[in-house]
Amino acid sequence: VTFQRGRSLRNGASVLVHLGSFATAEEAATAYARSEYGRADAAKLLQPRAAPTAAGAEVIRQAGRQGLTLTSSSSSSTGYKGVCYDPKGRGSKKYKLQATVGGNSVGLGMFATAEQAALFYARREAGRDTSDLTSPPPPPPTSAAEAVRQAKREGLTLTKSSGSNSGYRGVTFKPKERSSKKYELRVGSGGKQNFLGLFATAEEAALARARHLRDTAVRLLEPPPQQAPPQGAAGPSEAS
Repeated sequence: VTFQRGRSLRNGASVLVHLGSFATAEEAATAYARSEYGRADAAKLLQPRAAPTAAGAEVIRQAGRQGLTLTSSSSSSTGYKGVCYDPKGRGSKKYKLQATVGGNSVGLGMFATAEQAALFYARREAGRDTSDLTSPPPPPPTSAAEAVRQAKREGLTLTKSSGSNSGYRGVTFKPKERSSKKYELRVGSGGKQNFLGLFATAEEAALARARHLRDTAVRLLEPPPQQAPPQGAAGPSEAS
């Protein structure tokens, strides 16, 4: 068993703690549970969480009525899987929902309570409608500064890159482009670089990339549609 655990080192790095080698996964899990690390994590689960707000409590009841379970997590400060508190979030929505897709952490939205974010995740996992938990798509930004502000409002990150002449990943400045939109956006998929458009500013292109990754992550999280059972083959027609 190798366990990665963060420690208060000067460089802020985490360390790998080797707990031993075992014949079965169950023996390894038992050894971890008995270790100081496993006992510490178990203690976290036993610690009482702060009581939810009135709005959060109503969301919990709503989830129960819909037959859904809000997935808890001992490693999250909010107590819910993929949900973190962002004190810098604009407005009343300060709870950010994230999911890992293809090794990348993708933001799925900002919510007023941790319970709302957890309910959004639970509905997505179950293939349910989430439209009442999200706001309508915002209007497109009109400037670089507005694109940055809009990204923060949506809980998105404009990924920077020192290897790009625009300063943003996937965005290339095309000075010879005849139109006023000189920032080209391409996103890799399946070994190919797909063209997603031209933009007036690098920030608008970076925002479009962040939205594309978010929407892709949401689609990947949706369970496949259930297929109807195959109908029995019709028998041969009788000769007249």
